[in-house]
Amino acid sequence: MGLALSDVKNLIEKPESFGFKLEVKKRKPKEKIDNIKENGIKIENIWINCDKNAAECIVLDENENLFIIDFNKKVVTKYGK
Repeated sequence: MGLALSDVKNLIEKPESFGFKLEVKKRKPKEKIDNIKENGIKIENIWINCDKNAAECIVLDENENLFIIDFNKKVVTKYGK
């Protein structure tokens, strides 16, 4: 899975332009936030953790919005505040 940071930013901002569906949920899974800060990398105020085997990336933006990108299902799930 070769993704640039700009691709991830664009994907979470405009998933439809990449052929992805956006789902919005209110309740954030706390364990995902803890996990991304422990195992992810921080680039330009965005935490990213990708699992190649699961074809999934978890992104935490500077506003504490959590995004789960599922490349198999082509779905971006956004968890707001």
